[in-house]
Amino acid sequence: MRLPPGYAAENERQLVKLCPPLKLLCAGSVVSALALITAGCGKSKKSEIADHAPSDGPGIEVNPHPHERGDVESGKQIFRFETFGNEGFWTDAARLPQGIMQAKLTPKQALEAGLQVDVEAIEPAMREALAQELKTDMSPQNAPMLNDVATTMKLIEANAVVGVVAVDSNSDGQIQIAPGGPDKVGISCTICHTITDKSVYNLPGGGSIGRRIDGPAADTLNVGKLLATAANSRAFYPNVHANLGIGKTVGRDSLIPLTANSTEEDFDAFLSDVQKYPVGTFDETQDGNGNSVLNTPLFR
Repeated sequence: MRLPPGYAAENERQLVKLCPPLKLLCAGSVVSALALITAGCGKSKKSEIADHAPSDGPGIEVNPHPHERGDVESGKQIFRFETFGNEGFWTDAARLPQGIMQAKLTPKQALEAGLQVDVEAIEPAMREALAQELKTDMSPQNAPMLNDVATTMKLIEANAVVGVVAVDSNSDGQIQIAPGGPDKVGISCTICHTITDKSVYNLPGGGSIGRRIDGPAADTLNVGKLLATAANSRAFYPNVHANLGIGKTVGRDSLIPLTANSTEEDFDAFLSDVQKYPVGTFDETQDGNGNSVLNTPLFR
C-alpha cells in the first residue's frame, strides 16, 4: 500500500495546529504510526499466515506411548474364570458347594435351573457316556450319571459348568471340591453372560451343553434357585427384599420383607419363587430392595 505524496507532512501540520505544546511529540507519533502502518501493509499475505499458523506441538516421529492391544487369550481366560477372590464368600459364607451336595443337585436338575455346560471341558470318557445318556428318557434307570450329584461335582471340578469356577485354593495343581476337599468354588461373569452353541443338548427353557459362546445373556438361568441351593442362603440377606433392621422396607410393598431373624427356609422360599426372583435376572446390589434385574448381553 502506497500513501499519497505529502500525506504524512499534511497530517503533521494539522495535529500541530490542534496541540501546539505537544508539537514535537505529536509530530513524532504520527510519523512513527504511519511508518508502522506502511511497514505492516508491506507484508505479504503468505507471511502473515505463516506468523499465525496453528501448531499441534512439537513434531514426533515415533509415538513414545504406542497403543497396546493386550493378549486376547488372556482376556478370554479372565472373563471365563476370574472370580476376583469371591470363592471365599461362595464357599465359606454361602457354602454353595456344600449345599449342592446336600441337595443332591444332579446335572439334569442343573440344566433345568438354566446352567450351561462346556462340552470341551469334559474329559472324553465322561463326554461319551453323557452323550449316550442324553439320547435316553434321562430317567435314573437309563441315565444314572445325569441323575447323580457326584457327576455334578466332577463337572464343577473340571470347570465345565459355565460360571461356577473351581479354584485351586491350596495351589497343589489339583482341584478337589468334594467330599471335604481343600479347594473352593467361586462365580465368574460368565454365569450370566455366556451360553453354549447347544451342539450336544438343549433343554427348552433351561440350560444347554455345547461349546461356549461368550457374551450373550443367559436369559433362562434361574439364579434364585441356584442361590437357594446354597447351604447358607441367609448370606444373601443384603441382596434380597429386606427391612434391614429398621422396621420398614425400601423394596416393593407387595412383598413381605425378610429380616435378620428369618430362617433358612424363609430365604429359600423367597429365592425359589420366580414371582419374587424371576428367571433370567440377578440382583447384585446390597441395598435390600430385592430388585433383581434382567441379564443382558455383555458383548457380541
